[in-house]
Amino acid sequence: MIKKKFPRCSIVHWAFILSFLSVLLFESCKKQENDNPPITHQQGEISQVTQRGTLSPAQIQGILSSAGVQIPFTLSWSVKIIAVNYYSVNHKGDEILVSGAIFVPQQAGNLPMLSIQHGTESKRDRVASVSPTNSTEGIVALITASMGYLTIVPDYPGFGVSTINHPYLHAGWLVPCAIDFLRAARFYASANQIGLDGRIFLTGYSEGGYLTLVMQKVLEEDYAGEFTLTAVAPISGPYDLKGTVDTILENYQYTTPAYGAYLFTMYNEIYQWDRLSGFFQSPYNTMMPGLFNGTKTWGEITNQLPPSLSDLIQPAFRTNYLNGDEPELTTALTENTILDWIPQTPIHFFHGDADEVVPYQNVLTAIQSLTDSGTPSILLTTIPGGTHETTGPIAVIGAIQWFESL
Repeated sequence: MIKKKFPRCSIVHWAFILSFLSVLLFESCKKQENDNPPITHQQGEISQVTQRGTLSPAQIQGILSSAGVQIPFTLSWSVKIIAVNYYSVNHKGDEILVSGAIFVPQQAGNLPMLSIQHGTESKRDRVASVSPTNSTEGIVALITASMGYLTIVPDYPGFGVSTINHPYLHAGWLVPCAIDFLRAARFYASANQIGLDGRIFLTGYSEGGYLTLVMQKVLEEDYAGEFTLTAVAPISGPYDLKGTVDTILENYQYTTPAYGAYLFTMYNEIYQWDRLSGFFQSPYNTMMPGLFNGTKTWGEITNQLPPSLSDLIQPAFRTNYLNGDEPELTTALTENTILDWIPQTPIHFFHGDADEVVPYQNVLTAIQSLTDSGTPSILLTTIPGGTHETTGPIAVIGAIQWFESL
């Protein structure tokens, strides 16, 4: 056998090769670092302000009357509605542009701030910044602003000016934009000589209830020097997110499968699992991206899905999950179940004991977990016979009354 001889490299040659490889490695790393867009704006910095009009107390009352809504409050101030585009970051720290609505009491001063986090939504333009009076939270904001609160409603990523798919019930995506809207509101107030008294109230329903509680944790632990909360009222939220999913999958006849479809579809996208066919039966596995891309109303989505979870979810996936054999999903849900902390601000939960979407046990588990951590003040108002839908109006009035009592 002929052995092929290779020329020996001198020390100088080796030094050159190593130097060349180092340059290539450095340039490659630098390119990867530059793949993420740089942060060029302050979080909460306002990009654009659009006037959405001013409504008098009589006009607001007219909107409520036409919808058959009665409230035990006096409407005192006209309300100017402002749509705001502002800068925030996503779960990776990349800069994003998002939007929300600010409801400003006219000729009122020394205002408390109220942030209302909206419930589950699927259509990009059905939010307060785009159409305030066609948004449930927009109408609530008109009431509270007319009562004297500077009220803000963040749209979240995926709605309003943001054109991505909404990262449903994902804390890392949702919390920054909600906190940065508090900043944007303060910037707007300062620039327009609107006096704030320093009090901050939080409330929200369904997905917004979940976000409200997670916001409280992050504000208290990471922004205590910047924001001081006064009171927090979460309504009908899946705070024990993993426990809620456990209950849903155990109850195979769950009659509102669109919520589970939304969650699994968006987590599949966020965590890049490529598992829609593993989660959903055919033909629904191929339909999901088109259902939750921001173009369809909730009614349009539910009309295209089966009436029960058993006809939507893959049986093997359900069995594996309940047996503890879905580690990726279990880890993601656990990471977004944020109940291991000690709240410092008074909390008043509201939940219906007949909630068919977010089981009532969910709020009991959340309260037990927070109480075990040493939380000083937790209240719960249970709405007897309250479903997910019927609890909302009762709880919102109760939350506002509680804020007023403080």
